[in-house]
Amino acid sequence: MKKTIKTPAYENLLKEFDRFVKVRNYKQGQGKMYQNAVKEFLIWLEDSGVTKIKDVDSQETISYFEHLIARPKQRGEGTLAEKTIKFHLFTMGLFLLNLLENKEIDKEFYIPTYGNGIQNPRNILSTVEVKMLFDNCTSEIERAMLSVAYGCGLRRSEIEKLDVKDVQLISGMLMVRKGKGSKRREVPMSDSVLKCLKQYITEERYQKLIGRNQLEEALFVNARGKRASGEILNDMLKRIIEQTDNYELIQKGISLHCLRHSIASHLSDNDAGIEFIGRFLGHSEINTTYIYAIKNKKRKPVVTF
Repeated sequence: MKKTIKTPAYENLLKEFDRFVKVRNYKQGQGKMYQNAVKEFLIWLEDSGVTKIKDVDSQETISYFEHLIARPKQRGEGTLAEKTIKFHLFTMGLFLLNLLENKEIDKEFYIPTYGNGIQNPRNILSTVEVKMLFDNCTSEIERAMLSVAYGCGLRRSEIEKLDVKDVQLISGMLMVRKGKGSKRREVPMSDSVLKCLKQYITEERYQKLIGRNQLEEALFVNARGKRASGEILNDMLKRIIEQTDNYELIQKGISLHCLRHSIASHLSDNDAGIEFIGRFLGHSEINTTYIYAIKNKKRKPVVTF
């Protein structure tokens, strides 16, 4: 027997969404695939004890993502195909837009992405786990690298290509000149990120360059005073994780890119809008669903760590 929505408020939300997709002429086959996807999400929320849409945050959406990955097909054997999971996530984006337009929620909730090398949502760290990493750093370069990877949400390749001149201490901005697709962006740095980078640059990095090529432009340098490779940066993160001596954290298989996904989740939980998060992470495209949903929305201050 097919499950039905029990919460009256959720029934009304589904009806509103049905009108939403019809007005915009969204079509997917001959049935109501968009509506059915939202219905499944709402029923899952009920089963999880969440009966108010305003209570949905990244914890619920990530758990639902994991549910989709593990969910068996309704017909045939195996679990849902990647294409089907992506459709569910896209539909959640449409549902989010509808909720915002109708003022059913006050802030956007985080919607995970899937495929194309995106990390499993289990690898997104909690703020407690992030603090654990910082507390177990044993050098200034470790703390500075974490500050850039998590606090600024940079990709590994972007961290590797950073130069000292990219750290704008006066303006508090980090210049990412060689981002994905050769695009440039400015990333705001928190006071704690600035402090970590300034201390690393003036002390540990300076010591590494004494007697060597002091004209080296790279921000992160290896023991020989040369630009640190992406592999070295990842090994550095692995060392920090091992230093925590926390079994659960070690088993997560965290990479630098996981820190990037973690800050995106935490920014969302701190009321940073999707448009801001997209610019912060340097996404070349943000689904127009999200852009129009948060256009001209007032931002709140963001806490990084």
